[in-house]
Amino acid sequence: MRQFSAVLGLAAMLLLAGCNNWPHLRGTNNGAPAPRAFTDTPTRETLVDYLNRNARLIQSVDVNELDLDARQGQQSVGLRGWMVCQKPKNFRMTGKVVGKDAVDMGSNEREFWYWISKSEPPYLFHCSYDDLGRGRARMPFPFQPDWIMESLGIQELGSPENFQVVTKRDTIELVEASRSPQGQPVQKVTVFNNNATRGSAPPVAAHILRDASGKEICGAYISAVQQDRGTGAVIPKKIRLVWPSEKMELNLKLDEVEVNKQIESQRATIWFTRPNLENVSTYNLASGLDAAPTGAVRRVSGYSR
Repeated sequence: MRQFSAVLGLAAMLLLAGCNNWPHLRGTNNGAPAPRAFTDTPTRETLVDYLNRNARLIQSVDVNELDLDARQGQQSVGLRGWMVCQKPKNFRMTGKVVGKDAVDMGSNEREFWYWISKSEPPYLFHCSYDDLGRGRARMPFPFQPDWIMESLGIQELGSPENFQVVTKRDTIELVEASRSPQGQPVQKVTVFNNNATRGSAPPVAAHILRDASGKEICGAYISAVQQDRGTGAVIPKKIRLVWPSEKMELNLKLDEVEVNKQIESQRATIWFTRPNLENVSTYNLASGLDAAPTGAVRRVSGYSR
């Protein structure tokens, strides 16, 4: 199961970087505006503004039914769980396999963490954003947690001056030069559909991370979208996360989603605080294995929805 530990760890990083832009949803593409072909090549200002206007509509999202299918080659494992996101950095996702706790991933304004039951050893990994920003973290994957928020359309982008537009036959790419936590130059790419005949295609088709030579490191491909009844914001319904170098992918389906739902302060404290798991040691990605696990015990299955 080490392979699946890796792909789920990949999901942890991808999801921690893209969860602030979802609304209260209705069925896939029901009432959602059909994508339109651009009559002229859009400017970077137009594309950044489009993404930011959608992101500003969302403050939180609660996914009550989350289906995950992790694959590597011919092997696969299915999980069912839930996910909650709240701007700016609050995030929590848990999953079960055959009714047993298998995954716990989350973040708050100070740190992010993830635990996968089948990893060897099954540490609860964590890292502060301060250590990540200073390059102290030994990240298992070459991207930043904030990129996940962007991949789900939740996080607003920076100044248009940081982007360039690349037009292809059926797509338009919005490209931003950035760096990985290891300091390597990378490209963060948002891919827009540019084909009016694809009435069911989502307007944003993918979020891709490439290395300096243009080779794909990982990507989030959107095959179906949903639209919020109240705000009109468009969000993903089905997402395929891929890691080509390891031939891994993770398929997510989001159901029973509530957007901008009021989260009680007590519940928010529980959801967005790194848990203490029974008989599980903690490992700081910046400094190594922690001295000893804390004494309190809080199991994933104990969280009330």
